[in-house]
This record gives sequence, structure tokens and C-alpha cells, in this order.
Amino acid sequence: MRNKKTAMVLLMLMAPGMAQADEVARHGGLGLRLGTAGIGIDYTYGLNRFFDLRAGYNFGSYSDSYEEDGIDYDADLKISAASLMVDYKPFAGGFRISAGLYTSAPELDLDARTRNNTETFEVGDREYRGDDLRLDGGIDLGSTAPYLGIGWGGTTNATGFGVSFDLGVMFTQSPDVALAASGRACDATANPDCDPTDPAESFDAASNPLFQTELQNEVKNLEDDSEDFKFWPVLSLGLHYRF
Repeated sequence: MRNKKTAMVLLMLMAPGMAQADEVARHGGLGLRLGTAGIGIDYTYGLNRFFDLRAGYNFGSYSDSYEEDGIDYDADLKISAASLMVDYKPFAGGFRISAGLYTSAPELDLDARTRNNTETFEVGDREYRGDDLRLDGGIDLGSTAPYLGIGWGGTTNATGFGVSFDLGVMFTQSPDVALAASGRACDATANPDCDPTDPAESFDAASNPLFQTELQNEVKNLEDDSEDFKFWPVLSLGLHYRF
């Protein structure tokens, strides 16, 4: 009997906390984010004090340079992905641990061309002088990318306007690089003074077997050097309205 009374007292003491923990949040929220995953627009739905569901869409593009083997590529980063996240709020406040999925990883388009007939490209293990020699391609990081990170703010445990900060990692697939060549070139490794405009000394880069072999070596070099992209850092700031 004594044990039963003790259990009943414990249940009575725990009941308010259990009810509070299971309380369904009546709040939702709209967010606008800006960071290394592009521009993000999302909607957050509060399941309870400790969990939010968040769905959104990220987009954007950014141009920069990317150097490999002495070749300066013009790089265009493109982002277009839907996202679905679960936010765990261990302290029932603004701090959260986020896990989820992006439907597409960032993509990089690459482009490089010789600016004059004396400029050389190191393609694979050989140097080539080009007459409008051009390399076009890109780095594909896969179709989906899991995400894990931490953040503060933007949860449904408050209403009105608020700000957020996120720091995490997008886990992409191994880089898949593609490169195609066009224009004329001559082998500067075999003849440093070769003239890419001279038909007797030059060749079509798109069809020359030796050049294509070295181009595949260049692809391998790019894949090796872009392995760090498998862990794409996500850093963002956000503005939110919770209702």
C-alpha cells in the first residue's frame, strides 16, 4: 500500500511536466536565410516545445575563380535544392540541433581559355600552348545531401520577429568531374616554341588522342583536389516571423 501511495504521489508531481512536454505548439514561422547554402526560404511548424519541422527551398549562384595545376578556371557555383529538417530544442528554447536532407548538392561549372597564343595550360602531365584553347566542364556533388548542424533562433518557442544563426555540414557525394576541350593546341612540353596557329605543329584538342589522355588525367587531378567539397560547410544568418 505504501508503495502504491508513493507511486501515486510521484505521478501527480510528474503530470504537469509531462503535460507541458507533450504540449503541442500552436506556432508556425516563415524564414529567410542567407549563407553558403544560398538564399533560403522556409516554413517551420512546431510539433511541441522540443521539436520543430522545417521545409524550405534554397537557390542562388556565385561566381569566383578556381585554380588547378596552374589553370585559372572561372567557376560558377549554382544552388537549387529543397530541404527538409528536424530541429531538436533540448532546452525548449532558441538553441537547436538540426538534421535533415537537401534534395541537391551545390554544382560548380568550370570554364578556362587561353587569352593569347603564347599562354600555356598544364593539362595532366604536359603543357600545351593554345589558339583559343578552351576547357569546359563542372563538378557534380550528387543528387542528395544529408545535413547535420547546430543553430540558435528561429524556433517556434517564441512569436514575432527574430533572427537565427546556423552552422553545419552538408554531406555530399564524391566529386564527379567532367571536362571537354575545344580549339587548337600544340605540345609545349615537346617543343617549348611551338606555334598553335601553325597547322603543321598544332592539332584539334577535341580529337587528339594524346591530348584527350592528358585531359582525363586533369579530370582525375580535379577530383582528387575537390574531395574537400564532400563536407560542404553551411553557415547562414536568418530573419524570421513566428505566428
